[in-house]
Amino acid sequence: MLQKLSVENIAIIQNIEVGLGRGLSILTGETGTGKSIIIDALGLALGARADSGMVRNGTSRAVVEAHFDLLNLNAELRQALEEAQLDYAGGDVVIRREINANGKSRAFFNDALIPLSTLKLMAPNLVEMHGQHENQKLFKPKNHLLYLGKCVKDRQVINDYRSAYHAFKQQLRRYQELLEHRDSYLRERELREFHFKELNEIRPAFGELESMQRDLQLLENSGRLADAADQLARALYEDDNAIIHQVEVLKRTLQEILQIDPSNQEIARELQSALISLTEIGRTMAGYRDGLEHDPAKLAHLQERTGSINYLMRKHNKSFDELCDYYEQLREEMGSEADYDTRLEALSQTLETLRSDLARHSLRFHRELEATGNEFSRNIESRLHLLGMKHARFKVELKQKESAAPSWVLFGDKKVEPGVNGIDEVEFMIITNPGEDFKPLVKIASGGEVSRIMLAVKSVLAEHDETPTLIFDEIDAGISGRIARVVGEQIRELAKHHQILCITHLPQIASLGERHYRVDKYSKGNETFAEIAELNPQERIQEIAGLVGGEELSDASLRTAEEMLNRS
Repeated sequence: MLQKLSVENIAIIQNIEVGLGRGLSILTGETGTGKSIIIDALGLALGARADSGMVRNGTSRAVVEAHFDLLNLNAELRQALEEAQLDYAGGDVVIRREINANGKSRAFFNDALIPLSTLKLMAPNLVEMHGQHENQKLFKPKNHLLYLGKCVKDRQVINDYRSAYHAFKQQLRRYQELLEHRDSYLRERELREFHFKELNEIRPAFGELESMQRDLQLLENSGRLADAADQLARALYEDDNAIIHQVEVLKRTLQEILQIDPSNQEIARELQSALISLTEIGRTMAGYRDGLEHDPAKLAHLQERTGSINYLMRKHNKSFDELCDYYEQLREEMGSEADYDTRLEALSQTLETLRSDLARHSLRFHRELEATGNEFSRNIESRLHLLGMKHARFKVELKQKESAAPSWVLFGDKKVEPGVNGIDEVEFMIITNPGEDFKPLVKIASGGEVSRIMLAVKSVLAEHDETPTLIFDEIDAGISGRIARVVGEQIRELAKHHQILCITHLPQIASLGERHYRVDKYSKGNETFAEIAELNPQERIQEIAGLVGGEELSDASLRTAEEMLNRS
């Protein structure tokens, strides 16, 4: 419910604040005093398009702030709030819209900056505005099924249908994913078999390439390595004049020195250690030389294998480890081929069972909508007759969309497309004058007729419509007298289920409100200002008398106004 509206610097409004209550509130005032500006300002708070022309002359910024006691969250709005990183756990809601003189605007949700797109999603959950010539969501055929669905009494029929629908769609998705994967797999199977055959000829193994490259380097250089090792072995150890023999001679010479001067014992030990080391090096080089492989066959094998591996790495644009991974993956695939046909057949059988189940629930839902539509039509016609449209006839037309898509279900002998809200497309049809044919509700042209049709539909939907606040901007256009009183009574009846703010020029309607506000404008210097005030009982009598008899209040008009208020 809208609790309070504050408007600052919009058009002729400098600063007004109005508190609102439950039930029916009436808004009156002379033409041009600013009644519609107040409604337009509320529209800005709910995401309507803003431009710099709305900002009061001489000011830099306009602000509208609307206070609500609650925000009804649906799934779409909840997701939008999450994406905007806004938390709402219930309670009061304050929406503020700021429009700068340069035309730029910002919106706030409980003081947090909010995208305009999210604000527009909130609007239908807070306020619904109805004016003479506006295309309301009521007149959009895509919404008619949702409205009719709200009137279905047996909610279990809807719940059963939706359970069957979601089960069918989930199974269809599984089947299509497997079918798509199978078709893709079969297309790639031949190529992957060729890749496997190619890789299986060399059977690459993790770590193998590095080891082969070391062995290959040794085999390709075995001659040079043998010559170098032979030279070291002979020079150090094997030749008659090898270094170790020369060191033996030097060692004996050093012994002669030690016999005379024992202080050189340390040098003798070092020389002995050097002799041992040189002998070991010589023996090692001899063993290394003798152990080197000279295997042309192995060399050729390694050269061929590394060449093949390098070729496949370039071909598949993979590192050696990636190539080994690919080989293991292909080997696993080739060893356990997926039995797609068996799995597809099992999924297909379950899918057809669920399709039949959905078709059965679709028919139940269709029949429930059909019965609901008949009752809905009778109730609308009854209200339209009360509202002065004595020849009006109303009907709900159900149509099904034929489909060749995989998601079809049978309806009679037709394949039709199911949706989350059933198989039916719904459109409201109407006859307003005798001799005419039924026409879509959206094609009704008369403002007065549109207003009354909308009021009739809203009255029927009142107990089911979740929008808490309805704004009627001069819904009484084109009506007067007894019908005006009936329209007012219908609006008052609607106010049992909604908060309603109604702008009117008719005393028959104005007298039925629980609260009454008057909008006036006045001039001061070169400026014009608008103001709004809630009327007390005496002021209300005078205001309604003015609506009855014009600006000049007479005793008769005052008595009539008082009688109207007493009757309400």
